[in-house]
Amino acid sequence: MPYLPILTYHRILPGEPTPAADPKRISVGASQFESHLRWLRRFGYRTISLDGYVEALRGGTPPAPKAFAITFDDGYAELSTIGLPLLRRYGFVATVFAVSGEATNRWDDGRATLLSHDELRAWKAAGMDVGAHTAHHARLPAVDQAQAKREIAESKKQLEDLLQQPVPLFAYPYGEYSPAVMSAAQDAGFSAAFATDRASADHAANLYALRRAVVFPSNGAWNILWKAQRWYPAYQDRRRTKGS
Repeated sequence: MPYLPILTYHRILPGEPTPAADPKRISVGASQFESHLRWLRRFGYRTISLDGYVEALRGGTPPAPKAFAITFDDGYAELSTIGLPLLRRYGFVATVFAVSGEATNRWDDGRATLLSHDELRAWKAAGMDVGAHTAHHARLPAVDQAQAKREIAESKKQLEDLLQQPVPLFAYPYGEYSPAVMSAAQDAGFSAAFATDRASADHAANLYALRRAVVFPSNGAWNILWKAQRWYPAYQDRRRTKGS
């Protein structure tokens, strides 16, 4: 059963991700993020391209030992000033799943700035990858099918026009999807789509519902090392079952 550990971050804050600074509890602090990268590097973990991983899945090739991936949903501006320098310092690559039609997190409180067009181009030029995350961060299973299709297709077109390169990967906002939403992602031309930790741990089972491990502000270095293990989904699902 092939499974690549894929860490899912959102925003990186310059300071600590306190409840006041991060009421949604989806951010990490800069020093915390650097600690994650430092320990992963120390233990010999190496990032791989998600696009390459998807192609390997199609060919039946398992990922190498200690391979993992890093993703960032939404595309907050701190990726340019904090995230990118740290990734380059530790020799890691990452994918940002960008909301293509917004300048701020308007679906939340509207106060956080997203990566500009120039910053997205610079991110790509630095050897990082860009995937799509809808045009306006729509909750896809909750909107009608025509709107869901527009959100998915427009995000691909807008990012490809911006970068002048193919954008083959997609991630569902809130990690939420349905059979119709998965079909819309496939019809739009995406080669794979990523969910979060409610999806199957068997990545070969469905390329349009690839599981990722979400990172929270409470996660220290040991938590991240756990989430970088291939046994982590089974552990997480077992804990979830016991708690239900």
